[in-house]
Amino acid sequence: MRNLNLKLKIYLVSLYVFTAISLSYLHINRLFIGYQTGYMKVIFFAILLAIAESLRVAYKGMAISTSLAVEIAVVILFGPVVASFVVILGFSLRFKKVDGKYRHLFNDPIYKTLYNYCCQIVPLLYAGMVYYKLGGSFDVVNLWSKAHLIIIFSIICLLLNTLLVSILFSLLNNKSILYFFIGNIRLSLLNSIVMAPFGALLAFMFDKYSYGGVILTIFPIILVRYTFYLYLELKSQYIETVDTLMHAMEARDKYTEGHSKRVAEISTLLAKELKYNDIKVERLHMASLLHDVGKIGIDDSILNKPGKLTQEEYEIIKSHPEIGYNILKDIKNLQDILPIIRSHHERYDGKGYPDEKQPEQLNLDVFIVQLADTIDAMTTDRPYRKALTDEEVINEITKYSGTQFHPKVVQAYLNILEKQKKAV
Repeated sequence: MRNLNLKLKIYLVSLYVFTAISLSYLHINRLFIGYQTGYMKVIFFAILLAIAESLRVAYKGMAISTSLAVEIAVVILFGPVVASFVVILGFSLRFKKVDGKYRHLFNDPIYKTLYNYCCQIVPLLYAGMVYYKLGGSFDVVNLWSKAHLIIIFSIICLLLNTLLVSILFSLLNNKSILYFFIGNIRLSLLNSIVMAPFGALLAFMFDKYSYGGVILTIFPIILVRYTFYLYLELKSQYIETVDTLMHAMEARDKYTEGHSKRVAEISTLLAKELKYNDIKVERLHMASLLHDVGKIGIDDSILNKPGKLTQEEYEIIKSHPEIGYNILKDIKNLQDILPIIRSHHERYDGKGYPDEKQPEQLNLDVFIVQLADTIDAMTTDRPYRKALTDEEVINEITKYSGTQFHPKVVQAYLNILEKQKKAV
C-alpha cells in the first residue's frame, strides 16, 4: 500500500473504516438478522459462494459471476449482516484466475483483499436496509410476493458495487467516476436482473428441501453462467477479428501505423460529446478501427509512395472504402458498421466518394469518423508535410464546416478542445 497515491490511500482507509463501523453497529444491535442462522448453513453457503466466484467470467476488466444469486439467497434467509460474514468467508476461500493461473487469498496484498470484502459488504448492508424499509423480511414467507423487492435489492447492490469500483478506477486513471460507472453498468445490470430470480429460487429450495434443494437449483444457475461465458467469448472473438484486420492493414501502410487507433480515440470522444449511448460508442469505435481496412487491397507501390500521387493512382486509393466494404460484408458480426466503412469519405456537401451521397442519406456516425480521420491526418507528420498545429486544425475544420464536414460534429470537437483547455 506504500506505493499508492495519497488520494487512493485515503479512499481505501475510509472505505475500510466505514464498512467496519456499519457492520459492527448492525451486528452488535442484532439488526437485520434472519430467523434460521446456523454455523453449518453459513459455512455451506460460503463454500457455494467461493465456488461461484472461482468460476466467474472475466471480460474487459469486469467479472460476470453467478455469486450474486448466492448472495441474494443468503440475504433472504439470514439477513445482510450474516450475509456479510458469508461473503468474507466465501471470498477468502475462492480461487481466481489471473493470466491463466489460479490465485488465492494469500497471493494478494491485504489492502486488495480488504477492498474486495468492502465492495461486497457495503452494497449488501445498505441494499438490505432499503429492502427491509420497503417491507421485505428475511425469511421465505410470502417469498414470491416480495419479488419486486428482491429485484430492487439486487439493482441497488449493483449500483453501489459499481460506484465503489468506479471510484477506484477513477483514482487510478485520473478520469471521471461517471466515465467508469457508465462503462461498467450495462453488462452488470443484465447480470443483476438475471441472477435475482435465481437467488430467490435458491432461498426457497433451501428452505423447503434443505441442502439437496440447493444442489438441484445449481444446475440452471450453471447453465446461465455458461450462457454468459459463450456471449463474452463471442464478444472477445469479435474484438480479436477487428484487431487482426487492423494490424494486417497497418502492416501494409507504414506511414499510417497507429492511425486507426487514434481515429478510434477521437471518434469515441466525439460520440460521447454527442451523447451516444455505450452500445453506439462501442460500434463507432469498432468502425473507426476498421475504416481503412480496404487499403489491404491497394498495391504497395501506391500505398507507400513517398511523393505526390498521380490522378490515376489517387483514383485507385479512392477505391479503398468499397474494397473495405466488400472485405467485411460477409462477416456477420460486422454488418452494422458496413455503412460507416463504405461512406467515411463522403462529404456534407455531397461531393465525397464513393457514392456522392447527400447528408440526409448518411448517419451522423459517418461524419464522426470522417472528421476524426481528417483530424488525425492533419496532426500527424507525413512524408510530404509536417503536422499542423492545433490552431491550424481548428481553422481548417471551421473553414470547411458545412461543406466537407458536418457542422454538428465540428462543434462537438470544438467543445471537446474547450473542455480540455479548462481542465489543464
